[in-house]
Amino acid sequence: MSSEQPPRERGLPSVYKAREARSKMRWPPAKFWGYTALVLAVSAILHWKWSQGQMESARQKLMARQRAVAVELGPRWFPMRERVEGWTLDLARSAGADLVDREALKTWNFRELAGIYLRLRVDEATGVDAVRKNAQQSLRDAFTACLLRVPNPNPLAGAECKRTRDCPAGEYCNEAERCSRPAQPFNLRVAYRTMQVLSDEWVRDAQDASSELRLRLLESSFEDTIRDDVPLAAELLTRAQYYLLVLDEPAEGAASTEALLGVPHMARVGVWRLSDGKPILRVRREASGNLIGGTPSIEGSVLDARQRQANSCALALAVREAMGDTTAAVAEPQ
Repeated sequence: MSSEQPPRERGLPSVYKAREARSKMRWPPAKFWGYTALVLAVSAILHWKWSQGQMESARQKLMARQRAVAVELGPRWFPMRERVEGWTLDLARSAGADLVDREALKTWNFRELAGIYLRLRVDEATGVDAVRKNAQQSLRDAFTACLLRVPNPNPLAGAECKRTRDCPAGEYCNEAERCSRPAQPFNLRVAYRTMQVLSDEWVRDAQDASSELRLRLLESSFEDTIRDDVPLAAELLTRAQYYLLVLDEPAEGAASTEALLGVPHMARVGVWRLSDGKPILRVRREASGNLIGGTPSIEGSVLDARQRQANSCALALAVREAMGDTTAAVAEPQ
């Protein structure tokens, strides 16, 4: 009786031995993994420190550039900002008695000069921070068009643009996204927006930026502002000779600014000469105009817009009449 034969190995013996050796292979010892984890941790710490060093270097370069701009523009912007904010708060606290310096107006007619303009509601001028915040919504309107004599370009006539750098030298990208020469009076909202890079809030944002992406965004915004907006704003602020302020008083049933401007209401108007801070004009008049030639077929939103323009123009005519302009009494706002 023959004994059973062991199963024969398939394939070459060397291949079989190599397969058997692999099956007996052991995982690296725990010490190996410990050293590996230590190397990875040290590498991560070194990379983090390097990244932090690079970000801190970029932050210091950005802050150095900001300080250089502040040294150049700060002496021109900060004193003017403090004065106009003080005048704004004073008029918001009290309308006061009417004041029209007609002697000064005989030789210094601000209506033909370059200036800066701001329009707010009285309840939006409760403090410095409130003025700076709400000034971002101030726009030029029919009041300035009916009050002043400075010829301004058509804001819709220029080429389309996205940023000021898209426009020829001496022009900027206006609110209608069209290239245009700066209009007068210069809206203070543009100065606040442009000079934001000089503010304490911007400095805190740059110092507190905890990510490289956030710092890059601040750097890109700073670059755009310095290249596109600051030269224009600095020139216009230097040329400005007066500060024109309109504060609209609240009216019943008009919660929003748009609604307020569309109904009859009282408004306070002030003009100060920037060279010496002299108050030239301070009056309180009604903003209430009558539409002429309105047709029912016009959409309600268009009629509302025309009514706001008529009210603003009527306010301007009332101011001109207070200044002694005899042509204002016969002019009709439309």
